[in-house]
Amino acid sequence: MANQTSPVTLEKHQVSSHGLIPNTSLHGIPFIHYKSAFASAASPDDVEQTLYANGWNPTWRYTMYKSSHFHSTTHEALVVISGSAEILLGGDENPHAVTVTVKTGDAMFMPVGVAHRLVKDVGGRGWGGGEGFTMVGAYPVGGEAWDMCYGKEGENEVEEKVREVAGVEVQDPILGGKLGGG
Repeated sequence: MANQTSPVTLEKHQVSSHGLIPNTSLHGIPFIHYKSAFASAASPDDVEQTLYANGWNPTWRYTMYKSSHFHSTTHEALVVISGSAEILLGGDENPHAVTVTVKTGDAMFMPVGVAHRLVKDVGGRGWGGGEGFTMVGAYPVGGEAWDMCYGKEGENEVEEKVREVAGVEVQDPILGGKLGGG
């Protein structure tokens, strides 16, 4: 269950397209940073239960890739279960890119088409006792499998796929209720 001991603060960002990376320009659905979405003592299983309850399927526990990438076939929910990190949104050369700092208990809604990458692992105790930044990653139940795009020539029909996914209403992965789209 999302954090009920302190209020969740939402920070929203729109990120302009850059090169072959659509970001939020095709659909206007913002990246959402849910600050203190979960108590720092919440277990990964508790986080996954909240995601399931809100119509999202948790599929992995890991860090974030260090190369900018995006998904053209699905939105993504990310919940930090240990450590903290700086995350770049929008692509490496994008003059309108945004950097956010996330910590244990924070969550992110990554809209379809938004490039993201790990800039810096600030550290902390990793899931399972190891060191480092770790997240739970989840995708809308019933949606397409995630793909990996890098904003390079030859990535077929990316804009069409992003528009299609953005047009489907989804549940808010953290707070529940309708998030948008459609």
